[in-house]
This record gives sequence, C-alpha cells and structure tokens, in this order.
Amino acid sequence: MKSPLAIALMLFCLAAPVTDNAAQEAGIDEILTRAETQRVTMNYACSISELSPVRIRGRLVVQGDCYYAEGYGMRIYCNGGTRWTVDPDNREVYVEDARGIAEVLLYRDSVTNLKLSDIEYSEPSDPAVFRFDVSALDSTWVITDLRGL
Repeated sequence: MKSPLAIALMLFCLAAPVTDNAAQEAGIDEILTRAETQRVTMNYACSISELSPVRIRGRLVVQGDCYYAEGYGMRIYCNGGTRWTVDPDNREVYVEDARGIAEVLLYRDSVTNLKLSDIEYSEPSDPAVFRFDVSALDSTWVITDLRGL
C-alpha cells in the first residue's frame, strides 16, 4: 500500500491556491467557513509534489471536522478523531488518530494545479459517510491499526 501520509495529501487540496473559475468565486475561505455548519461536496483535481508527476482526481466531502475523499484508487474517511485510509484494490486499511479538518491545512505547500468543480453546499446530514466499518471486512483484508502509537 502507498504511504498513508502520501495518499492523505490528496485531501489537502482545500488549502491550496484555486485555479478553477467557479471555485475562485466561491473562495477557499468560504468553503472552509461553510463546511463548519454545512456539508460541502466537490470534485477536485490537483498535483502533489511528493507524488510528482502524479495528477490526482476525485471527490471530497467535508462537514465540520469530518471529511471523506476518494481518488488515486484510495478512499479516506475521517470522523474528526479517527482516519481510515482504505485501498480496496490491495484490500488494506490503515486506521490512525486524526485531527479532523485541521490536518488538511498542514500540507498546503504540496498541492499545485488545483481545480475544484461541482461545489455543492447542503444541510449537514448523517455522519456515517465519514466512518469506515472494519468489522464488515473479511479475513482477506489487512487492517493496520496505528492509533495511539
């Protein structure tokens, strides 16, 4: 499996400069502010210097301190306190302590060529989308629990 940190970098598109016209109008600050009280869903495309020359595309959902991202063949769930990095192709899951959306801002300098599209704001809804249930996996999956280390 790819490094959870490197893969998690794809989430940090929210903190990078925006190059898409629609996203520029909305503004990153507005997205982050509205995510405090609303659910924000968007598509993204960006490059990450640690994965150069890889271009990552996917979908990102943010609500309060929770987020869900998919892209680069990975799915990342964060309920604000725990992050699950899921690699369905290799049947692996990393479970780690998280700091919610604050960790999104840590890697802002790694993201380039950001484009956001299809930004939608809605009322907050069931937070289940931000959790991953490892108990539902069969024995062919590798689960690495790094919490508390």
